[in-house]
Amino acid sequence: MSALLSLSEVSLSLDAKPLFADLSLVVNSGDRIGLVGHNGSGKSSLLALMAGTYEPDAGRRQVQRHLVIGRVEQFVPAELLSLSLRAAAEAAIPATRRLEEAFRAEAELHKLGFRIEQMGQLVDSLSGGQQNLLLLARAILIEPDVLLLDEPGNHLDILSLTLLRRWLQSQTVPWVMVSHDRYLLDSLCTQTWFLRDQRLYCFDLPFDAARQALADADEQARVRRAQEEKEVARLQASAKRLAHWGHTYDNEDLSRKAKSMEKRVERLKSDLTFVSQGTGLALALPEDGLSARQVVVLESAQIALPGDSSRSIHCEFLKVRPGDRIALLGVNGVGKSTTLKRMMTALDTDLEDIRWNPRVQLGYYDQLLERMEIKQGRFDWLRERLDGPDEAIRQTLLNAGVPYERFDQPVNTLSGGEKARLMFAYFRLRRPNALILDEPTNHLDLDGRDELIESLCGSELTVLMTSHDRAFLDAVATRWWWIHNGQLTEVDGPEPFYRLLESGEASAEPATDLPQRESNGDMDDEDALLSRLAWLEQQLHEDQARKPKHQKPEKQSQWQTEIAALWRRLEG
Repeated sequence: MSALLSLSEVSLSLDAKPLFADLSLVVNSGDRIGLVGHNGSGKSSLLALMAGTYEPDAGRRQVQRHLVIGRVEQFVPAELLSLSLRAAAEAAIPATRRLEEAFRAEAELHKLGFRIEQMGQLVDSLSGGQQNLLLLARAILIEPDVLLLDEPGNHLDILSLTLLRRWLQSQTVPWVMVSHDRYLLDSLCTQTWFLRDQRLYCFDLPFDAARQALADADEQARVRRAQEEKEVARLQASAKRLAHWGHTYDNEDLSRKAKSMEKRVERLKSDLTFVSQGTGLALALPEDGLSARQVVVLESAQIALPGDSSRSIHCEFLKVRPGDRIALLGVNGVGKSTTLKRMMTALDTDLEDIRWNPRVQLGYYDQLLERMEIKQGRFDWLRERLDGPDEAIRQTLLNAGVPYERFDQPVNTLSGGEKARLMFAYFRLRRPNALILDEPTNHLDLDGRDELIESLCGSELTVLMTSHDRAFLDAVATRWWWIHNGQLTEVDGPEPFYRLLESGEASAEPATDLPQRESNGDMDDEDALLSRLAWLEQQLHEDQARKPKHQKPEKQSQWQTEIAALWRRLEG
């Protein structure tokens, strides 16, 4: 089988930072490849190299003649923001065919869930999830032979992720997908590539099995390395003794044997088994909280939702105490981000319905990282926003795994994950005692998510957060708020919300991140099926991830049977 696209022994450095060396890969027809790596490892750059946007410093890129590559990046290009949804999709079609094929743009958008009345909506006003879906439509409109997808699941809730999975499963073109979503990777990919240590580790396995295979390979490498180092130490000691005896007894034969043994030691040292040293990255937050009776109180609060004066969220009474870690639940479009923003802006105003303790120092993380689209370097970006000494900034960046030579890299050129880590470094230096986190895991790699969980759970910070990462919320949250039927209330746990998803009624509230569709009986039924399917797949994946002795085989069998039946109904 001839490869559609290949890289042979390529090397690439950006801003004097080596990303990878002597790297080779092949993409064939039918491939469904997950590309995994820590933030800043070069995943997006590797996709750019595959797409031909970057030229390698060494090595060769080969593609089949007339190969068309569709690429979905992490962020919407700036030139599209002022266009309508329809115009932004149509712009992907070559100009020579745009007039006669404009209908295809609307058709693809409709497949991804957009309604007719949304076609004139400006791209800049779309949610992060909707913008991701637009980029998917643009990629498929060019009729690609290969798809390169850079974190397509960002900003999508559980229902939107189900749409994305269905869309990817329906594609006949091969694709390579960068993702930090365990479930998305494991349910879709037949191959997994790990970009690490400037090398690419390839496995013909879905993610979970590939990750275990990589861990096994790492352990075997450590064992071999220890054995090799033991042998080197033994030979060095022997060579030293022979050299000493040769000198002491003036024995040239012993001296020659010592030199021969030293050469053997050098050869062994140059061939030592490589062992990964890890990412070198660290994510840490301040640990001190607020010493007070309360942090913020919501009383008879009325929170208006943008774009619809008839819709609002009412909160009768809720109080946040120091050290609380509160998860805000609700379907997409119900107003979670709006509620968090309203609470943030209330800090600097004299509102009666949202009252903050005057000693609160608040840190706010927005899911689109909108404050980071500037050309300042990392160091200057932090220094402009902080009053502390330069040395503290330098040390924090170094502790976060950023070398001196990367301090001046413009912030707007950083990957989404690198921007996220820079924002958390800012929090570390500014030392807020309360945080509002709107989708904090969106751009973090798998290790970064684990580090964020550990850092939050080990601090006394007060946290208000929203996330579509259920595992993250379950690990961090100590209290749960739920926006449902226009009311913000406290619940004992997330189960009522998850039961809503299970029941298929989650689409009853208008959504903005999950594109709405015409309200007819068939579509409402499909929403219910999708919701039930998403919940079943999540339950199955979580149970299969447990140790065998803790799994429930009978439940898994029931879930798999129902999943298969639901897919038949959806596809029939």
